[in-house]
Amino acid sequence: QNKEFVCRGHDYERLEAFQQRMLNEFPHAIAMQHANQPDETIFQAEAQYLQIYAVTPIPENQEVLQRDGIPDNIKSFYKVNHIWRFRYDRPFHKGSKDKENEFKSLWVERTTLILVQSLPGISRWFEVEKREVVEMSPLENAIEVLENKNQQLRTLISQCQTRQMQNINPLTMCLNGVIDAAVNGGVARYQEAFFVKEYMLNHPEDGEKISRLRELMLEQAQILEFGLAVHEKVVPQDMRPLHKKLVDQFFVMKSSL
Repeated sequence: QNKEFVCRGHDYERLEAFQQRMLNEFPHAIAMQHANQPDETIFQAEAQYLQIYAVTPIPENQEVLQRDGIPDNIKSFYKVNHIWRFRYDRPFHKGSKDKENEFKSLWVERTTLILVQSLPGISRWFEVEKREVVEMSPLENAIEVLENKNQQLRTLISQCQTRQMQNINPLTMCLNGVIDAAVNGGVARYQEAFFVKEYMLNHPEDGEKISRLRELMLEQAQILEFGLAVHEKVVPQDMRPLHKKLVDQFFVMKSSL
């Protein structure tokens, strides 16, 4: 009936399995293969359509999540409970895509869905009361990507330090992903896109945001350095060569900042 709902799937249920479950429940429905807003012909059609995509919860209690000293299991609870708002992002390129550096033209259309009641509740699904759509500029997108990555690194390092981690693979993979991307152009691409005179002249209003991005990049270097020191203490013998490679790559990355 042209309505939207957010549904909490079963524990560990993959999106494909959830889609199949819904299609079994509505055998005559046609599954739409994209997350774009349907056009008017779909809304007016006689047929039944199902559009299913994953959304990210937006926790209400940010203070609890950001405060130091609160156990990770309590933070994990607040990340997915008592949630009213959810969002999904659609990346797109505005203007001509820069083949050398796609960060320059990579915008994000962010849709926020606000429910009539918080999830989970008596039911595993509630109707969407309101949707809000905003566009995030390439620079705002870069800031958010770095903020999230720095937070993820801090959490993994803290878990490793307090021995909450049974094996250190998640930390190793995260360090490897960030350092490898940076050496192969991740951070350098941001510098080329936003720290050049041309960008600053064309976007004088972005001064504070450029400073924020610079802060986050330097902060990430400090977190990585600390993370590598923690990693060195716990890394098993067979992973020493990888650790040494990460340390060498890190110094290359740091010198380019």
